[in-house]
Amino acid sequence: MRLRRVLFVLIAIAITSSCKEMGEISGDYDITIVGTKDYSEHDITLKIETGDKNTISGNSACNQYSGSFTNPKENLIEIGMLMGTKMYCMDVAEVEADYKKHLSQVASVEVTDTGINLLNKAGNIIIVAIKKDMK
Repeated sequence: MRLRRVLFVLIAIAITSSCKEMGEISGDYDITIVGTKDYSEHDITLKIETGDKNTISGNSACNQYSGSFTNPKENLIEIGMLMGTKMYCMDVAEVEADYKKHLSQVASVEVTDTGINLLNKAGNIIIVAIKKDMK
């Protein structure tokens, strides 16, 4: 589906005042805000693993997705091809499509006290993710 179109998205890691490192983005997250909508009641998750294998995976309200990313130069990340299951869930189809659309627009990451914010090229927060151990 559209998740396949989320190929080669570049994510620049925003340097916060406390100089948080890329390794600090590793973890399991619950997606709470997408665009201007509160999706905390939906099962949208994001898992980021850094290290030998940089991977991204999660649940997009109905389907599972996964892929890898590289860090070609300082603070840049390229997400490779993402794979996803192809179930159709009528009750959350719009939510899932909205999340995928916003995920494809991510250009940078900002580490927060509770998780991460995913920002678009203009620097606007388009996805808010709360680290699961912060709840």
